[in-house]
Amino acid sequence: MRSTSSDAADMTAPSPDPRLARTLTYAGTLPLIACALAAWMPLLPGLDVATIAIAYGAVIASFIAGIHWAASLFFAQRCGRLPLLASNVIALAAWAGLLLHDPVQACLLLTLCFAALLAVDRRLHAQNVLPTWFYRLRRNATAIVISMLLLVAFAPR
Repeated sequence: MRSTSSDAADMTAPSPDPRLARTLTYAGTLPLIACALAAWMPLLPGLDVATIAIAYGAVIASFIAGIHWAASLFFAQRCGRLPLLASNVIALAAWAGLLLHDPVQACLLLTLCFAALLAVDRRLHAQNVLPTWFYRLRRNATAIVISMLLLVAFAPR
């Protein structure tokens, strides 16, 4: 099936409600923010906040990788195979983070995963696959997520 000019316009136009996407995206950072706070201010002793943050980070990284997978399938002529391949590699790397016994290594691996996801987002935005508002949202949320993972990684234990 050929892509039409209306397909391109559909991807660059704002979604019906970008505010909802923003709200849900920033709400999705709250568990990592809570984990970072709990790691530095142990209000709940015995709670393994690093493991919680790593598990949540792996799920979110896989979720975002799914966006890239879909973009590659539906806009293959514009973005090629890179998003499809990268999405699978990044999702598997995030899963591998769950297997690491060292929380610092796991958080650092997830940090790399989120940085790689943002690099794919940047490329998809440059190829007019992701709209500007969505790229900015992903950039800002990624900054929060990476910051929180680093705070969890280097919290006193």
